Amino acid sequence: MKSPLIISTLSAAILLAPGISSANRDDSKYPAANFQPKVIYLDKSAVQAQGSSATSFTGEKSVYDPKYPAANFEPKVIYP
Repeated sequence: MKSPLIISTLSAAILLAPGISSANRDDSKYPAANFQPKVIYLDKSAVQAQGSSATSFTGEKSVYDPKYPAANFEPKVIYP
């Protein structure tokens, strides 16, 4: 009889612990709790070059080599 009570109490404590211990957005103790990264460009031409750089890649493609299968790897960013 005590075992289910202990198990349910421990599981409730585990489920509630992250909510209690997390930093609030307005908490002055944790200034990076609401960090939102952004890019600041110093050069205006860098912004224009960024948009066309992905499509104007003129590098040469290498031939597939079975000894180095990851040589042609191109990572793709997937946003959920």
